[in-house]
Amino acid sequence: MSFFKTPHAFLTLSSARFNFLYSLFTIAAYNIPFILAAKRISGSWTGTALIVACVLCGLNIVLALLFTRHLVKTLAIAFCLINTAVLYFMTAYGVVIDKIMLMNVIQTDVYEVTDLLNVKMFFYLTALGLIPSYLIYKTRITFLPFKKEAAAKALQILLSALIIVAVTVAAMPRDREVFNRNKHVKNALIPVNYIGAAISVAKIKWKYRKDRLQEISADAHMLPQSHNGKPNLIVVVIGESARDASFSLSGYQRPTNRPLEKFADELIYFDNFYSCGTATAISLPCIFSPYPRKKFEPESERRIENVLDILDHAGYKLLWRENNTDCKDNCNRIEQERFCHVKECPDEIMLTDFAAKIQSSDKPAVVVLHQRGSHGPLYSLRYPPEFEIYRPVCRKEFLQDCQIEELVNAYDNTIYYTSHMLAQTLELLKQLSDRYNTALFFTSDHGESLGENGVYLHSAPYDTAPDEQKHVPGMFWFSADYAADNNLDVECVRRLRSNYFSHDNVFHTLLGMSRVSSSYYNPELDILARCRR
Repeated sequence: MSFFKTPHAFLTLSSARFNFLYSLFTIAAYNIPFILAAKRISGSWTGTALIVACVLCGLNIVLALLFTRHLVKTLAIAFCLINTAVLYFMTAYGVVIDKIMLMNVIQTDVYEVTDLLNVKMFFYLTALGLIPSYLIYKTRITFLPFKKEAAAKALQILLSALIIVAVTVAAMPRDREVFNRNKHVKNALIPVNYIGAAISVAKIKWKYRKDRLQEISADAHMLPQSHNGKPNLIVVVIGESARDASFSLSGYQRPTNRPLEKFADELIYFDNFYSCGTATAISLPCIFSPYPRKKFEPESERRIENVLDILDHAGYKLLWRENNTDCKDNCNRIEQERFCHVKECPDEIMLTDFAAKIQSSDKPAVVVLHQRGSHGPLYSLRYPPEFEIYRPVCRKEFLQDCQIEELVNAYDNTIYYTSHMLAQTLELLKQLSDRYNTALFFTSDHGESLGENGVYLHSAPYDTAPDEQKHVPGMFWFSADYAADNNLDVECVRRLRSNYFSHDNVFHTLLGMSRVSSSYYNPELDILARCRR
């Protein structure tokens, strides 16, 4: 029996009529973004109408197959609620729905979810989710006897298919070619976008469900490490949602990196550095993966060792300190520490007992600090109150309710605080330089959109993502002893600061910085290789 059955129906519809009306409602209520995208691509309202007609018929076919006697109300109500949630995030933040976005959603923690809840979302859910669901619940849907119902559905499907074929073949040759070049527009079509994304994610997870861990560290070993008797200590800081466009080190007009001014002569900032993806779920594991962006597969990080495994196998002490959601399977086989057990903690918490922890071992060490950084939408929560340098700031979850100036102010404060945290890290490394050859590398998992062209946050498809979501900071610092002991010409590195580099270079650069030999090491992708004497 259907879960939704009520004796007090106020409306009676045949199954065929309900399917058509539900299809029409889905287009009209949830797919305005798709219709506008289709209009931009087709260039005319006539072409757009033909596209919508095809979509309507296609949806009618699918619903005729799915909406059986015992499932119709359950599925119809479920689609209403999910469609509404998807539409809200698409319109509120200008995001598109694809497998990458869905993987990001799956890996979101409860604190990130609460950041997204607000009154407007409740309004959306009420108007487009709960009220239509109640109307569906109160509607009596009639079905014919089995054979007659099957025949009626077959006719419904055939007629819809004929309309699609007629329009596609006869009336839309130009539009069909245009859409072949703009296939990403399907990411705006509800519910096709999230159903397709769910299928893609399921395929990815199925692919890596049983595979054994693929070792890439078996031949890794340390090259001669030190001439001055001090082991290497390399700190890798991974920022969150930090974009190059907001770094004064890269030319931004505001002094967002002022806390780093005391290290200005020692820092080397790369102003043409790009991320592997636009979402943490992809970019973070890709940073440490042996595969470049174009060959990296999501979920492969669970079954393939990364550069941290190589360093660990070679004899380095590895430590991952977390102040974000999690390490996305990068740190599964090394020591991990988390100091924050509430919703928000400043990133400096990762420096707790840093020196004592490092000095507990005489081995060379690589420490990864994973920041909360500039994670949206509530940027104003990502820094202590004393670092609210720029005012007024946006404190709303629905970013479109904020003035752009308020949004930028809040975000710039996060970059200022990140600069402070990096400065504190460098101070600790300077204090430890009497015992270690110290170095630091900083980058961000991806960038961030702050309302440019109506787009907010991140996770856009990489090929169409705005530069703000891909262009990220890349920065090095080397102590004098590290540079001397590793034969590194720092001025040579400085001359490379405007060359194009990306996360594809990080795997090989970390191996080179650590003086670890591996068959996976490619000196051509090591940023520093050409500057070692």
